[in-house]
Amino acid sequence: MALTPRVTKKSLRRPDRVAGALAAGFVVLLLATEAMLTLPDETASPGAVASFYATHRAFILMLQLVGMVAAGLLGLYAWRLRSVDRVVATAGMIMAGCGLLPSLITLLIAIVADPTDPSSAGSWNQLEPLGDDILFVGIVIFAGVIVVRLGRELPALGVLAGFVAITCLIRLGLEIAGTGRGPLDAVGPLSFVLLIAVMAILSFLGILGMDSAPGTTRSE
Repeated sequence: MALTPRVTKKSLRRPDRVAGALAAGFVVLLLATEAMLTLPDETASPGAVASFYATHRAFILMLQLVGMVAAGLLGLYAWRLRSVDRVVATAGMIMAGCGLLPSLITLLIAIVADPTDPSSAGSWNQLEPLGDDILFVGIVIFAGVIVVRLGRELPALGVLAGFVAITCLIRLGLEIAGTGRGPLDAVGPLSFVLLIAVMAILSFLGILGMDSAPGTTRSE
């Protein structure tokens, strides 16, 4: 591996406004869709799930499509990060792909929901936790890579990413163990949203810019 210097002088930073807008758009869309409707969890009966999804079918379909757009924005943001660090960019695109799974499962539930035959909706609803778990695996990988690759030169970002990785990993472990997740059910996702928001600001400032980034970059 060859080490090449990165630009650190403030006067030479090149803000990546496109990247910042992509990350900010993801945060706005994600928060908007999460706040609009609370879906039945995996403990709800098949009848309750089918009835809820059938009643709100059009709205749920719209929200999931918006959620998929948000995942697309996150993937594009990760792609823009390739000039900062290719490993971070790759981890981010993997995470964005993982983020599509929960929306796809919810989309399928809304499509098959039938109060007169709720079995299909109930079966798909049991897979919702699996979709969330895969998403959290993607988040842990992304946050962990940020700690390793960028944490030394951007300590505050590294600390925040480390917090995201730890809380999401613990939340994932509690989910697998079948115990109550408690406040971590909210802390993990919210800390992740904060991480992306902070990265959006750093992109706007040029600290995570197209041709500039702290420290050194590794190229194969």
